[in-house]
Amino acid sequence: MKNVVTIVLVLTLVSVVFLVIKNRKKTKGGSEEVVCPDFKSKYEDKDAVTNSENPDMEKQVSLGDYGNEVSYLQERLNSQYGAGIIVDGKFGCETHFAVAALTGLDSESGIDLNDLK
Repeated sequence: MKNVVTIVLVLTLVSVVFLVIKNRKKTKGGSEEVVCPDFKSKYEDKDAVTNSENPDMEKQVSLGDYGNEVSYLQERLNSQYGAGIIVDGKFGCETHFAVAALTGLDSESGIDLNDLK
């Protein structure tokens, strides 16, 4: 019985997280649409980085960053919070929204990777 309750709770949490990330449009109440802030991309025309081995844990990452530290952040968002985002090493809007919705951290000013341990 405990296992069934645990499974139901986990599935519910994953569903809620999925809906929070996917539904960023206006709601019936007329609240403002959530948009990705303007940012300068450091990954323009670069291939995905799916390897998050040996990230520099002292480095802060922020919106627009690129590299294995960002891949590490994306993997942690998926494993710890069930974000379901693509691990590509590119800190774009999807990663920004996942960080804001799931951790409350500010990805525009920089995220310390140690905050996700």
